Amino acid sequence: MAETEGASPRPRAEIVLELFERHHDALYAFARRSVDPAAAEDVVQETFTRLLQHPRLEELDLSISYLFKVVQNLLRRRYARSVRLREILAEQITPRLRRQDELASERRCRSGVEIVAELQELDQAFSMLAGDERDAIRLVVVEGRSYAEAARSLGVSVTTINNWKHRGLEKLRARYGRRETG
Repeated sequence: MAETEGASPRPRAEIVLELFERHHDALYAFARRSVDPAAAEDVVQETFTRLLQHPRLEELDLSISYLFKVVQNLLRRRYARSVRLREILAEQITPRLRRQDELASERRCRSGVEIVAELQELDQAFSMLAGDERDAIRLVVVEGRSYAEAARSLGVSVTTINNWKHRGLEKLRARYGRRETG
């Protein structure tokens, strides 16, 4: 695809469109061997989108084998992301769900008086936190909002939300840690 000397360079979109028309079906069939039809089409579309964004597109000698390699790399990344997601689910989400089930069982076993006393103590400890720490914990921990959502809601940076939340949780841990050991 390299341009000959003296010829005016072809527009990027024209180069990619020609490649798309010539190789789409073969690339789709290649991707389809590994993933479902929608994912295969997504990977092929992403291949051509990346070509459009390539800073030296006009300098490349674009063959079908180059395009196959791009599709293969995108499929590998997609697979690696799905593996990592499953690992995260196995490492973090599943134990949290088990812990929530355990806590729910514990709550069912405790008396109403114990629960009320614990909630009052927690409310008192929560009220002792600075307002920004309370807001960060309420938004991120209690309501389950993302750091970005909480930051937008309070008009601060994500880093600030993260700091407020961690500072507040450390204060709560310190308070409850002293109570348990003392």
